[in-house]
Amino acid sequence: MERRPGRRRSRAARGAVLAVVAALVLAPAAGAAGAAGAVSTAPAGPAGTPPAVARLQHAPAADAEPPGTLRELLAAITGSATADPLDLAPGTLAVDREGEEGLAVSWALLDTVDGRWTGSADAATRRSEAESTIKVWLALDTLLAAAQRGRPVPPAVRADIAAAVRASDDAAAERLYRALGRDASTARLGPECGVTVSTSRPGWWSYTQVSALDAARVLACVRERAPALPGGPELLADLDAVTPDGRSGIRPVLPGAVAEKNGWTLHGGDGWNVHCVLAWEDRALAVLTTYPGGLGVEHGWQVCRDVAADVLATS
Repeated sequence: MERRPGRRRSRAARGAVLAVVAALVLAPAAGAAGAAGAVSTAPAGPAGTPPAVARLQHAPAADAEPPGTLRELLAAITGSATADPLDLAPGTLAVDREGEEGLAVSWALLDTVDGRWTGSADAATRRSEAESTIKVWLALDTLLAAAQRGRPVPPAVRADIAAAVRASDDAAAERLYRALGRDASTARLGPECGVTVSTSRPGWWSYTQVSALDAARVLACVRERAPALPGGPELLADLDAVTPDGRSGIRPVLPGAVAEKNGWTLHGGDGWNVHCVLAWEDRALAVLTTYPGGLGVEHGWQVCRDVAADVLATS
């Protein structure tokens, strides 16, 4: 696969850009982290602090004079006329991992307020198994069904929602899926969230086919609609507290409450699918990856972090 033309930045350069973003956008969080103690030296990975996150914790002194607006500063650093990737057409913002041998990656960044989006050239067309990212919809659909019946969610079902979202428990997700009518649930994504999906294997929630743009829109829809539903605030709390083995490592660099639901499966000879989907403030980001099985799941988490670093450096 050929690399698409575009300006390239080294990972060190991306780290420097992200450090500036952290200093200006996440200054309160960085200050709190500094007050708490030294920067973590844990190894990269879902259970540790990735290097990009560690770099983000090194903020300039609080009394430093910001050199212009954030957009002007980022434009100067990146050499781009725009510091907002949403101003760019899909396929025109290059990320370093695109074109890597054996790796298929598509990504989408969505403005959850006005619906604008950008991403890879195939962000809206390349579809992959949703894996566990679809569990967030099963959770919301369960809340919607209970609200329509005018009944509270039973404690056992509430426990299944928490297990499916926080710990990515497959058995809990399967119980939700069956109670919702199996593929009748994913079909409701159209009228409820404006996202039309298909399946490559009827009766299996993990085989729901989504694009990167679909995945971003689904999580954005859940984050928008949950607060108005009984049990919705608890669902959002679940999405902000996924267990370490289900974390991409991107969440610590994002401001405020974050909704995160990732998916990862080794499909034998077809290799890994590792998908990372996060929503925060007025943005949602989805990164879908497929690559050879011998590389392990951590390879996918690292690709997600690298793509996020490229995209967020111009956000």
